[in-house]
Amino acid sequence: MRSQIAITHGGVTKASTGKVPPDGGVLARRINGSFTISLHRKVSEMALVQLLRSLRALSPEFRMTLETPDRRHEDLTRRLACHRIALQAISIIERANEPMFMSNIELLSEVQSPPMLQSENLLKLAGLKLAGCDAPSALMKASATDIANLVSVGQNRSMRLYYLAIPTDHVWPSPGPKPGTPLEDIIGSAPWRWLSIIYEAALAIQAPLFQHGFLSLHGGAMRPFQRIVYPITPPGDRPSNYRVLTTAELLESPDLTII
Repeated sequence: MRSQIAITHGGVTKASTGKVPPDGGVLARRINGSFTISLHRKVSEMALVQLLRSLRALSPEFRMTLETPDRRHEDLTRRLACHRIALQAISIIERANEPMFMSNIELLSEVQSPPMLQSENLLKLAGLKLAGCDAPSALMKASATDIANLVSVGQNRSMRLYYLAIPTDHVWPSPGPKPGTPLEDIIGSAPWRWLSIIYEAALAIQAPLFQHGFLSLHGGAMRPFQRIVYPITPPGDRPSNYRVLTTAELLESPDLTII
Protein backbone atom coordinates (compact mmCIF):
# COMPACT_ATOMS: atom_id res chain seq x y z
CA MET A 1 0.00 0.00 0.00
CA ARG A 2 1.35 3.40 -1.01
CA SER A 3 -0.03 6.80 -0.14
CA GLN A 4 1.34 10.24 0.57
CA ILE A 5 0.24 13.75 1.35
CA ALA A 6 1.93 17.12 1.37
CA ILE A 7 1.32 20.05 3.71
CA THR A 8 2.13 23.40 2.17
CA HIS A 9 3.90 26.38 3.73
CA GLY A 10 0.47 27.83 4.50
CA GLY A 11 -0.76 24.69 6.26
CA VAL A 12 -2.93 23.28 3.44
CA THR A 13 -3.03 19.47 3.16
CA LYS A 14 -3.24 17.94 -0.31
CA ALA A 15 -2.43 14.75 -2.20
CA SER A 16 1.11 14.52 -3.51
CA THR A 17 3.21 12.46 -5.89
CA GLY A 18 6.47 14.30 -5.22
CA LYS A 19 9.57 12.83 -3.65
CA VAL A 20 10.53 15.83 -1.54
CA PRO A 21 8.48 18.14 0.71
CA PRO A 22 7.15 21.35 -0.85
CA ASP A 23 8.98 24.59 -0.10
CA GLY A 24 8.38 25.42 3.56
CA GLY A 25 6.18 22.35 3.99
CA VAL A 26 5.96 18.66 4.87
CA LEU A 27 5.76 15.37 2.98
CA ALA A 28 4.24 12.29 4.65
CA ARG A 29 4.69 8.93 2.90
CA ARG A 30 3.31 5.52 3.77
CA ILE A 31 4.68 2.46 1.95
CA ASN A 32 3.24 -0.77 3.32
CA GLY A 33 4.19 -0.73 7.02
CA SER A 34 6.66 2.14 6.71
CA PHE A 35 5.59 5.70 7.54
CA THR A 36 8.02 8.58 6.94
CA ILE A 37 7.62 12.31 7.51
CA SER A 38 10.04 14.68 5.78
CA LEU A 39 10.37 18.34 6.72
CA HIS A 40 11.58 21.04 4.36
CA ARG A 41 14.71 22.87 5.58
CA LYS A 42 12.61 26.04 5.91
CA VAL A 43 9.44 24.37 7.15
CA SER A 44 6.86 26.87 8.39
CA GLU A 45 5.18 27.11 11.75
CA MET A 46 1.75 26.71 10.07
CA ALA A 47 2.82 23.52 8.26
CA LEU A 48 4.05 21.99 11.51
CA VAL A 49 0.85 22.86 13.37
CA GLN A 50 -1.22 21.22 10.62
CA LEU A 51 1.07 18.18 10.81
CA LEU A 52 0.44 17.90 14.56
CA ARG A 53 -3.30 17.98 13.92
CA SER A 54 -3.05 15.32 11.22
CA LEU A 55 -0.96 12.95 13.35
CA ARG A 56 -3.55 12.98 16.12
CA ALA A 57 -5.51 10.43 14.07
CA LEU A 58 -2.80 7.81 14.71
CA SER A 59 -2.25 5.72 17.82
CA PRO A 60 0.21 7.28 20.31
CA GLU A 61 2.44 4.20 19.93
CA PHE A 62 2.32 4.15 16.11
CA ARG A 63 5.90 3.96 14.78
CA MET A 64 7.34 6.33 12.20
CA THR A 65 10.48 7.95 10.85
CA LEU A 66 10.99 11.71 11.04
CA GLU A 67 13.40 13.26 8.54
CA THR A 68 14.69 16.75 9.28
CA PRO A 69 17.25 18.53 7.09
CA ASP A 70 20.10 17.56 9.41
CA ARG A 71 19.00 14.25 10.90
CA ARG A 72 16.89 11.13 10.41
CA HIS A 73 15.03 9.89 13.51
CA GLU A 74 13.88 6.31 13.09
CA ASP A 75 11.36 4.16 14.94
CA LEU A 76 9.76 7.02 16.86
CA THR A 77 6.38 6.59 18.47
CA ARG A 78 3.80 9.09 17.31
CA ARG A 79 4.03 10.70 20.74
CA LEU A 80 7.79 11.25 20.54
CA ALA A 81 7.58 12.39 16.91
CA CYS A 82 4.95 14.96 17.86
CA HIS A 83 7.18 16.15 20.71
CA ARG A 84 10.05 16.78 18.27
CA ILE A 85 7.72 18.48 15.80
CA ALA A 86 6.29 20.70 18.54
CA LEU A 87 9.77 21.73 19.67
CA GLN A 88 10.60 22.76 16.12
CA ALA A 89 7.37 24.77 15.77
CA ILE A 90 8.03 26.54 19.07
CA SER A 91 11.63 27.30 18.06
CA ILE A 92 10.47 28.96 14.83
CA ILE A 93 8.21 31.47 16.58
CA GLU A 94 10.70 32.02 19.41
CA ARG A 95 13.57 32.77 17.01
CA ALA A 96 11.37 35.33 15.26
CA ASN A 97 10.43 36.93 18.59
CA GLU A 98 13.56 36.58 20.73
CA PRO A 99 12.83 39.62 22.95
CA MET A 100 9.44 38.13 23.91
CA PHE A 101 10.04 34.55 25.02
CA MET A 102 12.27 31.49 24.96
CA SER A 103 11.45 28.08 26.40
CA ASN A 104 11.79 24.33 26.44
CA ILE A 105 8.97 21.80 26.55
CA GLU A 106 9.49 18.43 28.21
CA LEU A 107 7.26 15.45 28.75
CA LEU A 108 6.34 15.74 32.42
CA SER A 109 7.01 12.03 32.94
CA GLU A 110 10.60 12.50 31.75
CA VAL A 111 11.53 15.62 33.70
CA GLN A 112 14.92 14.80 35.22
CA SER A 113 14.85 17.32 38.07
CA PRO A 114 11.58 17.26 40.02
CA PRO A 115 12.91 20.03 42.35
CA MET A 116 12.55 22.38 39.37
CA LEU A 117 8.83 22.27 40.09
CA GLN A 118 8.61 24.14 43.37
CA SER A 119 5.27 25.85 42.95
CA GLU A 120 2.54 24.24 45.04
CA ASN A 121 -0.05 25.39 42.54
CA LEU A 122 1.73 23.90 39.52
CA LEU A 123 2.25 20.67 41.44
CA LYS A 124 -1.51 20.40 41.96
CA LEU A 125 -2.06 20.17 38.20
CA ALA A 126 1.06 18.08 37.59
CA GLY A 127 -0.06 15.57 40.22
CA LEU A 128 -3.48 14.81 38.74
CA LYS A 129 -4.00 11.18 37.75
CA LEU A 130 -6.56 11.30 34.96
CA ALA A 131 -5.64 8.21 32.92
CA GLY A 132 -8.76 6.21 32.19
CA CYS A 133 -11.14 9.04 33.11
CA ASP A 134 -13.72 10.27 30.65
CA ALA A 135 -13.71 14.01 29.98
CA PRO A 136 -16.45 14.99 32.49
CA SER A 137 -14.84 12.95 35.29
CA ALA A 138 -11.40 14.37 34.54
CA LEU A 139 -12.73 17.92 34.60
CA MET A 140 -14.51 17.30 37.89
CA LYS A 141 -11.27 16.02 39.45
CA ALA A 142 -9.40 19.07 38.23
CA SER A 143 -12.10 21.38 39.56
CA ALA A 144 -11.99 19.72 42.98
CA THR A 145 -8.23 20.24 43.16
CA ASP A 146 -8.74 24.01 43.40
CA ILE A 147 -5.94 25.03 41.04
CA ALA A 148 -5.40 28.78 40.92
CA ASN A 149 -5.33 30.61 37.57
CA LEU A 150 -6.48 27.50 35.72
CA VAL A 151 -6.92 27.95 31.97
CA SER A 152 -9.26 25.67 30.04
CA VAL A 153 -9.01 25.28 26.26
CA GLY A 154 -11.52 23.40 24.13
CA GLN A 155 -11.95 22.67 20.46
CA ASN A 156 -14.93 22.65 18.13
CA ARG A 157 -15.80 20.06 15.47
CA SER A 158 -13.42 21.77 13.04
CA MET A 159 -10.55 21.35 15.55
CA ARG A 160 -10.40 25.10 16.10
CA LEU A 161 -9.17 25.85 19.60
CA TYR A 162 -10.82 28.40 21.86
CA TYR A 163 -10.67 29.45 25.50
CA LEU A 164 -13.39 28.12 27.74
CA ALA A 165 -12.02 29.83 30.84
CA ILE A 166 -9.12 32.19 31.52
CA PRO A 167 -8.25 34.28 34.61
CA THR A 168 -9.85 37.70 34.39
CA ASP A 169 -6.94 39.41 36.14
CA HIS A 170 -4.11 38.14 33.95
CA VAL A 171 -1.39 40.62 33.03
CA TRP A 172 0.07 38.70 30.08
CA PRO A 173 -0.79 38.37 27.28
CA SER A 174 -3.26 41.21 27.09
CA PRO A 175 -5.83 42.17 26.21
CA GLY A 176 -7.39 38.75 26.55
CA PRO A 177 -9.94 37.19 24.20
CA LYS A 178 -13.49 36.56 25.22
CA PRO A 179 -14.24 32.91 26.10
CA GLY A 180 -15.45 31.15 22.97
CA THR A 181 -13.30 33.18 20.56
CA PRO A 182 -11.34 30.78 18.30
CA LEU A 183 -7.60 31.23 18.73
CA GLU A 184 -7.31 31.43 14.95
CA ASP A 185 -9.05 34.79 15.18
CA ILE A 186 -6.42 36.25 17.52
CA ILE A 187 -3.19 34.54 16.45
CA GLY A 188 -1.93 37.60 14.61
CA SER A 189 -0.31 38.46 17.93
CA ALA A 190 2.90 36.47 18.58
CA PRO A 191 2.13 35.60 22.25
CA TRP A 192 -1.28 34.13 21.36
CA ARG A 193 0.26 32.17 18.45
CA TRP A 194 2.95 30.88 20.81
CA LEU A 195 0.34 29.70 23.31
CA SER A 196 -1.82 28.11 20.61
CA ILE A 197 1.15 25.98 19.44
CA ILE A 198 1.64 24.75 23.01
CA TYR A 199 -2.01 23.69 23.22
CA GLU A 200 -1.83 21.99 19.81
CA ALA A 201 1.29 20.16 20.97
CA ALA A 202 -0.41 18.89 24.12
CA LEU A 203 -3.38 17.53 22.16
CA ALA A 204 -1.07 15.80 19.68
CA ILE A 205 1.37 14.38 22.25
CA GLN A 206 -1.50 13.33 24.55
CA ALA A 207 0.64 13.55 27.68
CA PRO A 208 1.22 16.23 30.36
CA LEU A 209 3.94 18.73 29.46
CA PHE A 210 6.30 20.88 31.51
CA GLN A 211 7.26 24.15 29.83
CA HIS A 212 9.87 26.43 31.35
CA GLY A 213 11.95 29.36 30.20
CA PHE A 214 11.80 33.15 30.12
CA LEU A 215 9.29 35.71 28.88
CA SER A 216 9.00 39.47 28.76
CA LEU A 217 5.94 41.28 30.05
CA HIS A 218 5.15 43.99 27.52
CA GLY A 219 8.73 44.78 26.58
CA GLY A 220 10.26 44.53 30.06
CA ALA A 221 13.14 42.36 31.23
CA MET A 222 12.97 38.61 30.62
CA ARG A 223 11.55 36.76 33.63
CA PRO A 224 11.66 33.03 34.41
CA PHE A 225 8.36 31.17 34.17
CA GLN A 226 7.01 27.64 34.40
CA ARG A 227 3.85 26.11 32.96
CA ILE A 228 2.09 22.75 33.29
CA VAL A 229 -0.02 21.74 30.29
CA TYR A 230 -2.37 18.80 30.85
CA PRO A 231 -4.39 17.46 27.88
CA ILE A 232 -7.61 15.54 28.47
CA THR A 233 -8.08 13.25 25.46
CA PRO A 234 -9.88 10.10 26.63
CA PRO A 235 -9.82 7.23 24.09
CA GLY A 236 -13.22 6.76 22.53
CA ASP A 237 -14.46 10.19 23.59
CA ARG A 238 -15.52 12.75 21.00
CA PRO A 239 -12.75 15.20 20.05
CA SER A 240 -15.15 18.04 20.73
CA ASN A 241 -14.96 16.96 24.40
CA TYR A 242 -11.18 17.18 24.51
CA ARG A 243 -9.67 19.82 26.76
CA VAL A 244 -6.30 21.31 27.62
CA LEU A 245 -5.88 22.45 31.22
CA THR A 246 -2.93 24.65 32.03
CA THR A 247 -1.58 26.99 34.67
CA ALA A 248 1.58 29.09 34.61
CA GLU A 249 3.62 31.15 37.04
CA LEU A 250 6.30 33.83 36.99
CA LEU A 251 8.83 32.44 39.43
CA GLU A 252 9.97 35.80 40.79
CA SER A 253 6.50 37.38 40.78
CA PRO A 254 3.91 34.67 41.50
CA ASP A 255 1.37 37.37 42.38
CA LEU A 256 1.25 38.44 38.72
CA THR A 257 -1.12 36.20 36.78
CA ILE A 258 -0.06 34.97 33.34
CA ILE A 259 -1.85 32.62 31.01
